[in-house]
Amino acid sequence: MSGGIHNQRLIRALRAMNSELAASNRAVAARTGLNDSDLAVLDILYRDGPQTPTALARRTRMGTTTMTSVLRRLVRDGWVERRPSETDLRSFTIHATSADRLAEIFLPANRKLTALVEHWPDSQVDQLIEFLEGATTVIHESADRLSSAGGRNS
Repeated sequence: MSGGIHNQRLIRALRAMNSELAASNRAVAARTGLNDSDLAVLDILYRDGPQTPTALARRTRMGTTTMTSVLRRLVRDGWVERRPSETDLRSFTIHATSADRLAEIFLPANRKLTALVEHWPDSQVDQLIEFLEGATTVIHESADRLSSAGGRNS
């Protein structure tokens, strides 16, 4: 892809998708009685498995006090449970216990999304996945840079 118009279309499409994903997440959160922070934690646990509270705070860019409140709510409402760490008895990990509740809500959209590419050649689907993974890395690194004290003009 070359040239300014394609680059503009790409960035506009990604920004539009980001806005729609955020709106979808707010709708899911409202339907389930969760909030955006709760949903962010559940998403990480669903994708990457059990995490320590500190790791969750770092990954979501929440303060530890905020994370404590989020986890207290999620435990109370049966979304997660705290389990003692197998390697450090002073620590514990957070495990998702109700991922199926969220998976059921996301299932219709997930089916429609995969249907968009079901007739594509595998190589084209692989290219799309590689692009999305690369884009995710770029956004993550950008957020890291913005969060760091010296990242003002990087």
